[in-house]
Amino acid sequence: MPITIMLDAGHYGKYNRSPAVKDYYESIAMWKLHLLLKAELEAWGFAVKTTREKQEKDLEVYQRGKAAKGCDLFLSLHSNACDDETVDRVEVYRPFDGGDDSVELARALADGIALCMGVDVGMVRTRESEEYPGTEYYGVLRGACKAGVPLYFILEHSFHTNRGATRWLMEESNLCALAKAEATILASFYGLSLPGDINGDGKLTTADYLLLKKGILGSRPLTEDEKKSADVNADGKINTADYMLLKKKLMD
Repeated sequence: MPITIMLDAGHYGKYNRSPAVKDYYESIAMWKLHLLLKAELEAWGFAVKTTREKQEKDLEVYQRGKAAKGCDLFLSLHSNACDDETVDRVEVYRPFDGGDDSVELARALADGIALCMGVDVGMVRTRESEEYPGTEYYGVLRGACKAGVPLYFILEHSFHTNRGATRWLMEESNLCALAKAEATILASFYGLSLPGDINGDGKLTTADYLLLKKGILGSRPLTEDEKKSADVNADGKINTADYMLLKKKLMD
């Protein structure tokens, strides 16, 4: 069974407009990012669900978390805001009473996102409800916890009250880089290899294509580790179907 991830794009419609760059809306940027991340995760072999099918559709925060019932991981994507326009840091909110796995993955995500965005600080935070002690403060995390999801996080991709961070998030190429970085971190945490990445360099290239071709022809037998990535269509066999699929991926 594949590892299943629920992605939640923070907010809907045109919500949380940046006071620093008027063309930026958190809801729109995070919707784009969650679709890019979905594609990257699926390329790694994850099964990916989303809390909403349409960007303009609203869904109460607690219900968004509960929608992840049966999933292995819940991620809610956001950019933050505050009164100080100089604040520029990444924040990852993890389960407040989570174990070592939640700390490890939260730290990896905070550091990886900060590195990708060129931000100096990546913080890992928790927040317990003051009104209901023993539960999560944030509704999406409370819902995910109630649904029994093992790991759940809010990813705050810096602050859209900061002009530089906001302009960075408005670039499509930067969102693509973020999605790729986050997917790679998750794949590493769960011990996955990229289907078709036979030489293990983290990307699909003609070098992988040539290795697969030689493996099928028998001119250069594949190692056991290489065989795991060579089964591109995950049918338990390595043959021309994998060869053709990898060729298509490279052409795309």
